[in-house]
Amino acid sequence: MRGTRLFALVVLLALLAAVALVFLSPRAPVTAKRSLKTPPKIAYADHTEAFKKAGITEYQGAASCVDCHEEATKAAFHSYHYQMANVVDDVVGKGPVKMGGKYAYNDFCGAILWQGEKNVNYIGKAVLKAPPPEYEDKKGTLIATGCSMCHGVSLGLIPQEEMTEAQVKNLDCLACHADPAVYPAGSKAIKTGAKEVYQDENGTWHYRVKVPIEKLAAAITKSPPKDQCLLCHAYSGGGPGFKRPNLEPALLGEVPEAVDVHLARGMECTDCHVFEEHQVALKGPDTWARSEKAKAPECADCHEKRHTRPLLGWVLRTFHEEKVACQTCHIPHYAKKAPTDTHRDWSQAEFSPEMNRWEPLLDLKKNQVPTYRYWNEKTRVAYLYPEPATPEEGKITYLAPESQGAKRNGLFFKADGKIYPFKYHEAKVPYSGEAKIPVPVKVGLVFATGDTAKAAQVGAKIAGIPFEGEYVTLVRYMSVNHGVEPAENALKCLACHGPTLRRMPWHELGYGNYPEIAFTLALLIGLLVLIALVYLLFKK
Repeated sequence: MRGTRLFALVVLLALLAAVALVFLSPRAPVTAKRSLKTPPKIAYADHTEAFKKAGITEYQGAASCVDCHEEATKAAFHSYHYQMANVVDDVVGKGPVKMGGKYAYNDFCGAILWQGEKNVNYIGKAVLKAPPPEYEDKKGTLIATGCSMCHGVSLGLIPQEEMTEAQVKNLDCLACHADPAVYPAGSKAIKTGAKEVYQDENGTWHYRVKVPIEKLAAAITKSPPKDQCLLCHAYSGGGPGFKRPNLEPALLGEVPEAVDVHLARGMECTDCHVFEEHQVALKGPDTWARSEKAKAPECADCHEKRHTRPLLGWVLRTFHEEKVACQTCHIPHYAKKAPTDTHRDWSQAEFSPEMNRWEPLLDLKKNQVPTYRYWNEKTRVAYLYPEPATPEEGKITYLAPESQGAKRNGLFFKADGKIYPFKYHEAKVPYSGEAKIPVPVKVGLVFATGDTAKAAQVGAKIAGIPFEGEYVTLVRYMSVNHGVEPAENALKCLACHGPTLRRMPWHELGYGNYPEIAFTLALLIGLLVLIALVYLLFKK
């Protein structure tokens, strides 16, 4: 009897030691190649003397820059940021095709342009025309000047591929290379009076920079500061945090570590979104920008030493690193501070007192758990506008990762790619049943009047397609890459590997009921072993 009890005690202590080793052993610090503690200061490239020498008394876009920066100007002119298009070759079932914001249909705002040429929402001047009775005092308020506030980094003309004098003058270098406190990017430039929209004698819309050349010259930066990038990207989709997961105004200025540990410790956007000859490194399944020259770094490029706990570290390195993206565990939630748009309905409108305009019906939510899908980092599903598209169950998939999920191979499962976190977004948009394509929405008309039907009719007229009042739902899976939290906030094992279906949608990933059965059996077996050991130890 003594031998049995001794054996039970040894086994029990061994189990407790194993649990302590996994969960209580000290975590080695996550080391990176670059030590970051405080946010970097803006590095200026003061052009005061250079402008005086060149006789530049007024900023005229890249025309003020090209004489000294010819190669950089040419590269910026042909970049995705200006052209809003490039050749992509990762769309399933398609060869190389030219696509991007210039040609695409956006599930947040409809189309910027019709087939890259006709102005739908690129530039204009929308003022509030039909406010509700209690907001009559807001009538006439300037509410938007079009997508060109950010898209195209231009001074108003639609970007063209031919590099003419007018097109060079149209490229706004300082939309990126300026201190945002002096010449902010995006809609803030309009709101602060740093830039104004106007029509020339031919009725063509332009932007005019209103900041004195002396202040602009001293505010030019060597590379785009974080906050200048965010003034466009954190407000994409029409509002603060509406579109991109975890790109929100909370990232401006000093950033709490719980919101984004990298920016909190001094990283810049350009540390990961590397630029080579003004081509930006991107590879997400929900973006059109691609680069042949710039390559986005992997997490492991900086974090060479990771998953260092004795037993748990081995489990993660052996079973997770090849099949689970770092973001999946290290970004538990998105929309941490500002509510994000998860669904919008362009068939209805409601007045927003905060924005002084009408908005499509929005479903805004905070602190969301991502949707998880496999992605092989190579191919994706995309709808190439304006090709005819037939809805399936009333929906058209706009942008999503290409993935068949996990498949059984004997007793084990195999999958092409890794599990990534996504924001799932739906948008109800007007649809031409006759042409079988989504109809552009004249967004400014919705903002000004709330008349969604007329906005669809005007958009259809610009595109030359019929609109019969039909609507369809566009679906997009948006990469959750920003908002990495400190290591101690990473998902714990039981968040996904509990005895019941938890955060990870195993059925949707192709595993069926096997994970739930396996986790439940493991828990039961462990419980039975523990009961047996306690029984052996304490029975008389």
